[in-house]
Amino acid sequence: MINSDIIVLAAVEEELSKLIDRIENPIFSIVGGRRITCGYIEGKPVRVLITGPGTVNTVQSLTAAIENARPSLIIQSGCAGAFRESGLNIGDIGIATEEIDIQLGIEAEDSRLPLNELPFSIIKSSNIDIKNRYPLDIKLVNQASETLTKVFEGKSVQVVNGSFVTVSTITATDSRAKDIYKYYSSCMEGMEGAGTAHLAIHYDIPFLEIRSASNFVGKRDRSSWNLSLAFERGAMAVLNLIHDFLSEAL
Repeated sequence: MINSDIIVLAAVEEELSKLIDRIENPIFSIVGGRRITCGYIEGKPVRVLITGPGTVNTVQSLTAAIENARPSLIIQSGCAGAFRESGLNIGDIGIATEEIDIQLGIEAEDSRLPLNELPFSIIKSSNIDIKNRYPLDIKLVNQASETLTKVFEGKSVQVVNGSFVTVSTITATDSRAKDIYKYYSSCMEGMEGAGTAHLAIHYDIPFLEIRSASNFVGKRDRSSWNLSLAFERGAMAVLNLIHDFLSEAL
């Protein structure tokens, strides 16, 4: 089945609650055992999918949604950890230029990062053999960046394009965070992006990943986190993209 809507997905509902609140005449349903909300935002058809955390949940739920109705665009949203070295602060916006699955590869002899490259491809795209790095459409990234930079101008919110890393084990020490940044120069860490990027390539569907920083990657200090701010700004970013250019860009 072919559809012309946008799928916006996040791990937990709180990350997209302000987006769901803006859906006109929402219809709530279950697809693949996951909660999905369908409707319109400013006349544009949208589906909001809550996947559950992690790559496995994301791949399972997004596959079910795509097979039920193929969208015109996938947007991964929600919060993420920001690497201090990237210059991002809590509440800032990151847009992925690539997703790197840093736990996909061959263990190095000293058990340190980076892993050695796999001897085979995970998936092929436009004659590119993908081992653990998933490139995103840079033209779409730049369009999103231009739009969001204007939206947040004068509001003390940075919009930064850069590599994101996907992990299954959340980074919880400053030394590990520094090692990841040293080898990958990443701006954000999440748990779902590589899975979404893989499916976007497999189904040949345009894909954007836009997150807001809720904390810094490294030693876990929950007293310094600001989840509500990240949820609000991440949803605001997606709403403005839907409003400003997505219908024309696709």
